Amino acid sequence: MIYTYTLNPSIDHYIFLNSEISQNATNRAYKEYFICGGKGINVSLALKALGIDSVCSGICGGFTGDELLRQLKDAGINTEFVLTKENTRINTKAVYNGEVTEINSKGADISEETLEKLLYGISTLSKKDTAIISGSLPYDETVICRIFDTVKKSDAEMITDTSGKALLLSLKYKPDFIKPNISELSQLFDTNIGFEEVPFYAGKLVISGIKHVIVSCGGCGAYYADENGCRYLQVNETGLKVRNTTGAGDSMIAGYLYGRERKLDPFVCAVSAGSASAYCERTLDKDTFDLVYNSYQS
Repeated sequence: MIYTYTLNPSIDHYIFLNSEISQNATNRAYKEYFICGGKGINVSLALKALGIDSVCSGICGGFTGDELLRQLKDAGINTEFVLTKENTRINTKAVYNGEVTEINSKGADISEETLEKLLYGISTLSKKDTAIISGSLPYDETVICRIFDTVKKSDAEMITDTSGKALLLSLKYKPDFIKPNISELSQLFDTNIGFEEVPFYAGKLVISGIKHVIVSCGGCGAYYADENGCRYLQVNETGLKVRNTTGAGDSMIAGYLYGRERKLDPFVCAVSAGSASAYCERTLDKDTFDLVYNSYQS
């Protein structure tokens, strides 16, 4: 079974504007909605759209946590969250002309009791499972390492899609798969990495013991590195308009797992899912994925 872990989830408040945000002025939205957010949650939603079940786990609480769980239940996604009294954070996403301006809250601190419950759940995984640790980990180094260490000891396949300190710490546990963008790759090596330099540095990660590396390059496509070398895949022109890039990287992970399960090229499926997600207003849908995927088959 695939388990996605979102340790700092959110309720995302999307507001749609007819013009760019004006500072020190009243900005009015013409449309809005609330949707459960967080990178692991996005992966589970994308997997569901592609016909693959997963268990969505992590930490949530308060009235916003109740809404998060309600939305996941309505989407048909199984959940195993550790519940707390603290409210799950609310993030604001202002959308104008297909571009998203984000204001993300920090989120609540994690108590020792909550952490122990989370770690116990992770410890019950086996080598038949896949554990995806996604999103921000606003905790100290000791807590982050305990989470990664528990995943590693469970023998589950380990996929990490974090950033900053958490991404760097994850490398010592040799995850099976990571998906940094170019900026995050640069942070890992403490240097400014150009587009043409990505294969070299992605290859260094594979040599270090990470089996699969996808480096997302936004609208330019992505690189994929494994023991067989490094490949590049550009984003195909489909005529579709970019509507919302939030969650596109998370959909790439879902696409990769979908391709692997369906015995298709996982990398092509990953790039197709990432692109298709950007063409959808909310979450990835299968029809859009199929359209993009088929554009690579001609």
